[in-house]
Amino acid sequence: MIDSIIGITSNPSDPAERIVMGAQTSPIPILLLDGSADHLVLMANSSFLNMVDQRESEIVGQSLANAIGTLMNDQNIKYVTKRLSLNKPATWEVETSGAEGGMASISLFDCPVRVAASPQPRHILSFHVPKEHVALSRPTVEEMRALYMHAPGFIATTEGPDHRLTFANESFKHYVGKRQLEGLTVTEAMPETVEQGFIELLDNVYATGIPYHGKSVPYVFPDADTGEVTRHYGDFVYVPVRDADSNIVGLFCEGYDITKQKEAEAVVATLKTKVAHASRVNAMGTMATTMAHELNQPLTAILNYTIGVLRLLDRPDADMDAIQQAMLSVQESGERAASIIRTLRDLTDRRVRANVEFQLRPVIAEALNLVRNGCSVDTQLHSNIHTDLSLNADRVQIQQVIINLLRNGCDAVSGMKEQLVSVAAEATDDEVVISVRDSGPGLAADTAQDIFTWMDSSKESGMGLGLSICRTIVESNGGRIWLEDSGNDGTEFRFTLPLNPVELP
Repeated sequence: MIDSIIGITSNPSDPAERIVMGAQTSPIPILLLDGSADHLVLMANSSFLNMVDQRESEIVGQSLANAIGTLMNDQNIKYVTKRLSLNKPATWEVETSGAEGGMASISLFDCPVRVAASPQPRHILSFHVPKEHVALSRPTVEEMRALYMHAPGFIATTEGPDHRLTFANESFKHYVGKRQLEGLTVTEAMPETVEQGFIELLDNVYATGIPYHGKSVPYVFPDADTGEVTRHYGDFVYVPVRDADSNIVGLFCEGYDITKQKEAEAVVATLKTKVAHASRVNAMGTMATTMAHELNQPLTAILNYTIGVLRLLDRPDADMDAIQQAMLSVQESGERAASIIRTLRDLTDRRVRANVEFQLRPVIAEALNLVRNGCSVDTQLHSNIHTDLSLNADRVQIQQVIINLLRNGCDAVSGMKEQLVSVAAEATDDEVVISVRDSGPGLAADTAQDIFTWMDSSKESGMGLGLSICRTIVESNGGRIWLEDSGNDGTEFRFTLPLNPVELP
């Protein structure tokens, strides 16, 4: 029946089967639990049944909480269940109800064991109770050997103040690189542990009875064959073992080797350093490309206005009003270029955004005027913006998004019979939706898929670069941007901005 419950065959050479066989005859109270959230009891040995004074039929098939309900309170039961869910070899102590109604400390040893028939590991949970646990005599060591020899974590036991090894399982021997351990003191078997401070730890646990928990502790061991010194890392515990009078007579060590995990973490850390370096180099290139893309429009405007002023000055009847207006436009474009540089620098330095309250209609009107100077005379630019519509955001950034979308629209309709680009905006309860539509031929499917991703473009100011910048700006202001529609009758982009933006940290 036990075989059918735990899903293993009757094979004495099977490590899992040997553990079960050892558990059934062990004087140590032991439960075999399944991998479910309730940790159902698959097997309870006679020692456990005697400890809780119940029959096998009352325990097997029940949850762990029911099985140990007479031993500890609900808080400690939840603690034990939580520790089991980690599926790692572990040792811990909890308070349990004493024989005369008092409280006593009980040590629990969990040994997860995986079997092929189950995705979750079974758990061998053993209980070491004061006044019932005897000193580690030879029969106890044999029981421990049958139970823990093939456990995935390393396990060792010692006796006496000189820490003479009475048991070491295969994992422990492999971990320290030595085969002959039992019968020797830790100092004799592993003299290198003295300088590394481990004997001092053992002495402290033996003297005080306070368990020691080590995390990612480095061990240095010489190789048994080559003598080459190698570094290992382990998570482990030292807990005291007591006799019937609660006197400490030995120590129990349990843990697992995390050397490969630490090595993998070191490789990942190295890769992260390389990726960070590559990211910085890429960011520098991206920033240079972004600045060139963003500054192209105001610098082009400055150049065009300057050429126009020089032509006006060549005339004998120069129109001073026109010249003054052109110079004001040069000043405005120069200020705009400076604002773009400040904005990009702020984004790079992760500074607080320069949010201001502004009317959306004049901002879009300025954008239309700036774009109109650089597009075909056949292109019609229209807007539909309510007079009272306002935002609290970075004015320069939002205007740059609108300019980029309008310029992309102008590029899309260039050469078309109907060249129409329009911008509109409407307010909902908590945000403003701004849309830019053109009458162009639409986007190809493969282009639309990665439209907001940084990519190389055959155009000096390609759409992919501009839209990636747009997405960065919109998201940094608490909004989102997307391709609303694209087909033979044109393309429409939309983005939203919150009416009441939340301050970002």
